Amino acid sequence: MRLSEKSQRVQMMFDKIAHRYDLLNRLLSARQDVRWRKALVAKLPAQPDRQGILYDIACGTGDVMLAVARQRPDYAQLRGFDISFEMLRKGESRPDIGKWIRKRNLRCAFTQASAEALPAESESAHAVSIAFGLRNVDNREQALREMFRVLKPGGRVLILEFFQPHSTVFAKVFDFYFKSVLPKVGGIISDRDAYQYLPASVGSMPSAEAFAQTLRETGFINVTQQMWLSGATRLFVAEKP
Repeated sequence: MRLSEKSQRVQMMFDKIAHRYDLLNRLLSARQDVRWRKALVAKLPAQPDRQGILYDIACGTGDVMLAVARQRPDYAQLRGFDISFEMLRKGESRPDIGKWIRKRNLRCAFTQASAEALPAESESAHAVSIAFGLRNVDNREQALREMFRVLKPGGRVLILEFFQPHSTVFAKVFDFYFKSVLPKVGGIISDRDAYQYLPASVGSMPSAEAFAQTLRETGFINVTQQMWLSGATRLFVAEKP
């Protein structure tokens, strides 16, 4: 991989926290992250022939892939891409994912790659997803172009991410939790520097309106969004013509 300086720092950070990342996600979100991923998986386009292909970008240890294996029997091939080798290694060794691969005879692969340069053929996936990873991507516009490239015509992109909330009061609570509580808890269980960076990275995201426009400018159509926590968490869904 050819990574920018920022991406190299992100790679090293996730390699460092991979062993506790899933535990902290559940703890710090009160398991709401599981609920949000289920909502993403429910929006995958139906595949009547049960041969659906999903590419999950910034896949981490494979949470989205596991949810698809459990919820969507119409998907037969799952490919996860991430720049963190340690995250991928943990994903490959997860017994729950292995159980579903065997149970459903899935084709499943984890590949080390950046979102800006996916090692995949054009128009080869029915769906592309990224959950809480886009804000860590250095060149987001290029990543969106790559997602558009690898999608089949009529395919769907699904982007789950944190944004600034609507409510001023909730925004203050959200800000306090992300900047004060989360780094302390993350520091005790894992790495304080990483859990200072992760909430700070939310501030680098554009407004939801600007992001929806970027999706349209990339070529996507039928852009919709679902919101939780006063818009602090959003699921964007869009289609390739």
